[in-house]
Amino acid sequence: MTFAAQNTQKVRKMIDDFLDGTPYKSVIGAANFRTVYTELIKAQQKKLRQICGRRFEILNYQGVILSIGVTYFDPIIDCIHKTKEGSIDIEQWNRYALEYERLNGLLDDLSIFIARKFRGIPIPATVRGLVNNVSNVSDYYHQTVSHRLIAEIAGLGWRGKNGLTINEHYSCALRFTSIITEGPFDIGSRIESRCGECTACEDACSFIRDRDILRDYRENCMRYISQLGLVHEVCGKCILACYRSSKFADQFNLSEPRD
Repeated sequence: MTFAAQNTQKVRKMIDDFLDGTPYKSVIGAANFRTVYTELIKAQQKKLRQICGRRFEILNYQGVILSIGVTYFDPIIDCIHKTKEGSIDIEQWNRYALEYERLNGLLDDLSIFIARKFRGIPIPATVRGLVNNVSNVSDYYHQTVSHRLIAEIAGLGWRGKNGLTINEHYSCALRFTSIITEGPFDIGSRIESRCGECTACEDACSFIRDRDILRDYRENCMRYISQLGLVHEVCGKCILACYRSSKFADQFNLSEPRD
């Protein structure tokens, strides 16, 4: 077994041990640092350089970025956009919103734990608390680095029509974190989009359906989220649609361990 394969196996076991006794499933992949840096938008390239500090040059030469995804669990997904007696059940929808925050915290803890073992640099799972304090969705961009892009370069899924990473086993019902390290790890291969003619997310969200004619559908999405009144900055309707109604619905499974 190569040193890269050994490291990958070690991280896999660390994640399994960390999640032991929980309902969560996980995926792991690795992306070439330079490839990620090259594909990031300029604002996020600057952010990545800031995160790496003095280590940027060596990381750009031989670095790896680990991508770790942890799933929601099945019952939580069905809380999204839940109705009761013909009205939206905000209490149930908030169960998903609270789980979103819980997963982000878990991923942050997990990335710090793994980073310490591999002299790595953890990138926080997401940026929170901004939706009502930004003038445009682009104000998010310089705040973090795209975990979705890293996951896709690492081979953990393809970019769906909803802009999320679609994993072949878990749909887009998972959150990602990333860890920068000098490796080595087994580098993944990108997966071409498999959405094809599926329109599940478009049927659930007019912003996604009309993304090509809107000035920036992500801005519409952010404003919609801001007026929902949930405890955290989420919606999830396109996740529910992909998981339950897409052409892959029969193969997606958050409940049972993957073979």
